[in-house]
Amino acid sequence: MEHVLDLRRMIIPLTLLKITQGLRKMGAGETLEIIGTDPDTRKDFLRILGTSACEVLSVRDENDYYLIRLRKKTDKEVFA
Repeated sequence: MEHVLDLRRMIIPLTLLKITQGLRKMGAGETLEIIGTDPDTRKDFLRILGTSACEVLSVRDENDYYLIRLRKKTDKEVFA
């Protein structure tokens, strides 16, 4: 299942809160696409990943926003 968070025009700390909530809702193997414009969120979202079982699939810059794709690891991958 694909989850999408459109965080354009939002800033820290609201963006980090939304990302944390989105990660909690994800099941193993599901993906999360984050669309944002706040450069501080892009820089700081890696702190959130340190406490989650997610891997970064891609980070891409578009014309006026960035796109980050994450995938939540399965238990097998986390404990391997």
